[in-house]
Amino acid sequence: MENISWLAPEIFLFIVITFLLGYGVIYGKLSGVIKQQQKLTWICIITLVLTGLLTLTTIEYTYASSEILNISSGLMKVDLQTQVTKLILLIGSTGILLYSFGQYTTKMLVEFEYAILILIATLGMLLIVSTADLIILYLSIELISLTLYILATINKSGQFSTESGLKYFILGALSSGLLLFGMALIYGTTGETGFTQIGNILNYIGEGNLGIQVGSLFIIIALLFKLAAAPFHMWAPDVYDGAPTIITAFFAIVPKIAILYTLINLVFGPLLAIFVNIQPIIFISAILSLLVGSITGLNQSKFKRLLAYSAIGHMGFMLIGIGTGSLLSLQATFLYIILYAIMSFNTFGCVLAIYRNKANNYITEISGLSRTYPLLALTLTIGLLSLAGIPPLAGFYSKYFILLSAVNSGYIVLALFSIGTSIVSCFFYLRIIKWIYFKDTEDFYMKEIAEVSSISTIKVDTQKSIILGITTYIILTFLIYPNPLLMLTFDSISYSLI
Repeated sequence: MENISWLAPEIFLFIVITFLLGYGVIYGKLSGVIKQQQKLTWICIITLVLTGLLTLTTIEYTYASSEILNISSGLMKVDLQTQVTKLILLIGSTGILLYSFGQYTTKMLVEFEYAILILIATLGMLLIVSTADLIILYLSIELISLTLYILATINKSGQFSTESGLKYFILGALSSGLLLFGMALIYGTTGETGFTQIGNILNYIGEGNLGIQVGSLFIIIALLFKLAAAPFHMWAPDVYDGAPTIITAFFAIVPKIAILYTLINLVFGPLLAIFVNIQPIIFISAILSLLVGSITGLNQSKFKRLLAYSAIGHMGFMLIGIGTGSLLSLQATFLYIILYAIMSFNTFGCVLAIYRNKANNYITEISGLSRTYPLLALTLTIGLLSLAGIPPLAGFYSKYFILLSAVNSGYIVLALFSIGTSIVSCFFYLRIIKWIYFKDTEDFYMKEIAEVSSISTIKVDTQKSIILGITTYIILTFLIYPNPLLMLTFDSISYSLI
């Protein structure tokens, strides 16, 4: 179906970004920089809301028709899961911008480009989930990556921010090269760049072609790097720790949803005919991610580095869902990434309130938080327990559905292994809770710190309060009424990929 109106959200967002760049150049350097930046951020938020409304207008049609619409001669596609994923991405970017207002009082985010860069990255993510062609896929990933490189180093006065951004750029360029080389091999073998055409050719060629196997291997490795899955995770802890906390929150939540969807779209789209060759790679990465995330996170002394290893461990669970390859496992994976985003918004909201973009974010600095800010301490504790997978919180059920799908598909040993690593990871979540509720002057994980800092200047603004309240409510009540989210994930997966 040739109808460019299905790309109205992307077109609208692109036009607004173009105008906002001019607006920022004219007004960004006037007196009252923070006030101008706040005004620009509100404009960006309104833009994302309007883009979301444009996306909502298509969801009802795609849900009713359950068909895939090809746009622009097959370069793009629209289906239920595509539109749902777009809506989730827009909500995520809006949440990050709402979190940003409390950070503008520091000297780390005084550049007007910040909010516009978030919009540009969001545009790239909207394009990547709609793509049905290797060329558009590569250009969309590069648009996202280049934006993230800039965001990682946006704090030009911070030594750690510059160092982490440079490391991210170098390793990111390597992964982009692998991605492009893999796509070139597939194009050289098939003579096509469209997903549908490649899938049809692979069904005819089979899984014995060396060019297809090597090309798909490079593409999967490049996407695993973008997802910070082991053993391609080496950039994540340094970037998480060095970048401003609000940028870290963006890295940890929004782009991962788009890249994970892209991985699912490729593996169960054009590369489905060689799934038996891809499956071991995904499972190996899942096992290593679970090991690295659970064991390495035990001796971390900084909060953001710990959350980086936590994210690596959670990515292991999501890769198990992809590697299992059943309808139930794909639904569980899509559900997992949604609930993980909610839990991460909850945890990073608390971190933003506590540390307020301080250069150091040692875990010991939250000692006694329960006595000074009991409600914030309780909110952070709920988020951490949910990340650990403690029942009856939402995080438990996200892991439960992944494990259930793995057991149903016969991967019992893998399910038991993931349970073991999840138990190990509980210890570093509980260590944070110990510092929240039981102040201790001796931290045997970080003996070089002789004095435990106390929190005395925490400020939770209105935007953070609303988001923390909503995310905490979902985490606590998912068990009571999970059907809407379960049905949405099931319908979107079954209509779009199966």
